[in-house]
Amino acid sequence: IDVDQPYEAKIVFGRIPTDLCGRLACNGAGRIRVGDTQFGHWFDGDGYVSMLSLNGKENKAVFNGKFIRTRRFKKQQKLMEETQDLTHPPLAFSGAWTKKGRGKWYENVLVFPISPANTATMWLTAGSKGCEAPRLYALCEGGHPVELDPKTLDVIQDERPFASSDGSSTVNSFFSAHFKRCPVTGDIYNHGFLIRPGLLQPEMNLMRINGNLLHQARCDLPFDCLTHDSAITRNHMIFFLPPYYIPPDKVFSLISGSSTLGNMLEWHGQDEKAYVQIVSRDDLKMTCRIQLPEMTSLYHTCDAYEELDEDGSIILRVRIAEHDSMDRERLEAQFSDQYRVKDKRINAMLMEYCFRLEEYGVSRLVDKGIVAEGAALCEFPVVNSAFQPEQRRQYIWTNALSDPTGEWLDGIQKVDAKEGTASNVVTFGRGTFAGPPTFVPSSNPNAEDDGYVLTTVYVSEEHRSDFVVLDASSLEILSRIELCHHLPFQFHGEYLADYV
Repeated sequence: IDVDQPYEAKIVFGRIPTDLCGRLACNGAGRIRVGDTQFGHWFDGDGYVSMLSLNGKENKAVFNGKFIRTRRFKKQQKLMEETQDLTHPPLAFSGAWTKKGRGKWYENVLVFPISPANTATMWLTAGSKGCEAPRLYALCEGGHPVELDPKTLDVIQDERPFASSDGSSTVNSFFSAHFKRCPVTGDIYNHGFLIRPGLLQPEMNLMRINGNLLHQARCDLPFDCLTHDSAITRNHMIFFLPPYYIPPDKVFSLISGSSTLGNMLEWHGQDEKAYVQIVSRDDLKMTCRIQLPEMTSLYHTCDAYEELDEDGSIILRVRIAEHDSMDRERLEAQFSDQYRVKDKRINAMLMEYCFRLEEYGVSRLVDKGIVAEGAALCEFPVVNSAFQPEQRRQYIWTNALSDPTGEWLDGIQKVDAKEGTASNVVTFGRGTFAGPPTFVPSSNPNAEDDGYVLTTVYVSEEHRSDFVVLDASSLEILSRIELCHHLPFQFHGEYLADYV
């Protein structure tokens, strides 16, 4: 539902903490079909951005939300107006998994996907280079950032790559939805998919920005894999590379219109290895690539930490949300059609990998283990990266499954990675389903878990959504804010403090 005018949402429980003053911008796939024409994958859905403005001093919450008017969204609306076909309209665009038109090959010759801008949001704060006021972007790894007006959510600029301050260079790849912001410098590190002929060496582009493009470099890959997320330490970027990639001989299928980009991805878990690739934050060049002895599959990393060992080598510890099944083909089939999931849904477990990085020797995996025995199956892990950033993270908050036999993630869990323990999964009533958590530190934090967790909650029996504010330490529900309509599932969001 497009909100015509921002409205004050009703606080139905508790109150908003007085130091919680800012805006939470979230993004997700808001439309995965038009009429009865269904898109080829959940990740192909048109982006829908929501904005919750919180003023704890006045105990007031204001909501706004709308579909992002991307180039492809406007083309589709125009085509439906012209054809007057709202029941089974042809598609005016090609998505990563979705064919244009009626899906015929001849309608898709030399047609390449257009970004839905549906995965995450990113704030650039006033004071960043080139920013006189806060700027908001919608992100998707299949394209460039889309700039939105933070007040109206209208599109200011559709798909424009970041450029250097003098305009001499621009980001020469897509811009992933999973950027990493350095808690010390504020610089943003990211990676992007490079479109190039399939016979060339597989590469990804790495970049550092702060309002403007500061530096970028290309990095070789073992195969053309889907690299969704990364982790950073004070000196490195870390990428897990499962063998889910496009074989070079498949590229002609895209050019000829016989297949989509996403459908060319294949799981090679039986005949390939998985790797971890480690890159220097200083020059964005690869430090080492480590072959893993066992297969891995994931969407999201959690955090990473490095320290010097006595012999001068680096001990690197990385936590990820690893899929609880390596059946990647089944996982992708589930995401491709959320209406018709045949088998039990695949979720993730928090796992920790420990590596030893040798300057002159062979870097290797030292150990792998479960972060917390008894932690629930989950996804979308978040940490508080701002508190004492030189220290290792102790706490992780996840979108968790309260019942192991359940299908949909329905709660929030706090994991103590230092102690290896997990809280109970906090849920929000019968027939409710929680979304991914966002951690917000308190105004003057005294501990890593001193702050709040914000999440959306879908109330299925009323087909409506709420926002919930929890105490990050205890997971006590502090406030529940009722919307008068439902929200599409929101993948990722970012909170900007002191901007109401």
